[in-house]
Amino acid sequence: MMNTAKEKTMDQRVKSFVGRLALGAALVAVGVSSSTPVLADPPVGSRIDRSDRGLTGRHNPRHEDSPRPGINAYYRCVASLDRARAIATLREEYLSTAQAEALADVGPRSAFAQDGREDCFSNLGGGGVRIQASRSSAVGAFAEFFISRTFSEQDAESLKELDREAWQSDELAPRNGSEMIGLCTAQAAGSAVYRLIETEPASEGEFAAIQAIVPYLGPCLTEGVEVSFDAASLRALLAHSLYKALSGAAAYERMDS
Repeated sequence: MMNTAKEKTMDQRVKSFVGRLALGAALVAVGVSSSTPVLADPPVGSRIDRSDRGLTGRHNPRHEDSPRPGINAYYRCVASLDRARAIATLREEYLSTAQAEALADVGPRSAFAQDGREDCFSNLGGGGVRIQASRSSAVGAFAEFFISRTFSEQDAESLKELDREAWQSDELAPRNGSEMIGLCTAQAAGSAVYRLIETEPASEGEFAAIQAIVPYLGPCLTEGVEVSFDAASLRALLAHSLYKALSGAAAYERMDS
């Protein structure tokens, strides 16, 4: 399914900002680009529950300009119903084979989960809604769910106070180039990344939040490397990195106490 004109324009604007960070002519893939997620048209009689008990109660899953709010809301809901597996997915190296395998095992089961719901859709029409999305969109939404319920913006801001030893610990050290960029950005602008994940995907608020983060991305790139993100892949990488940084910092603090 093609992006809408408005979403294409938004991604072009994001890419134009990130493109100014290029420090050389070489284009190096860092494993974070992904296609825009698609919310497939549901069969008649099925819908995503828009109430506070369905999805997140934050984003409208029938956003007229983009499927991204619905995708984000759906995977936040999945994380709420299968928290242990969602966390296990986030602990794996970003977009690695191991993370893909862990992600494949995440999803509401037949038993009711922590909040008393069985799944993330209403039972009208017997369900049957099909979701198609990139791995990064799912992983990023998992991270957003746990960040918003476990940590505060102040926690994100305090990441810049961690010392070198903490950032080199097993809990916080990056495992690939994508995590290196994301963790560096989380360290320098944790509160800005936190504000990004509080915005609705594909909104002007999201674009403004990305604008605020872009100046911090340049120093996190290796000289001679140019990267290209769309809004969805950049948001997912930063959300995953912020979760790794916050949960890793908490684990490091417990070990050090």
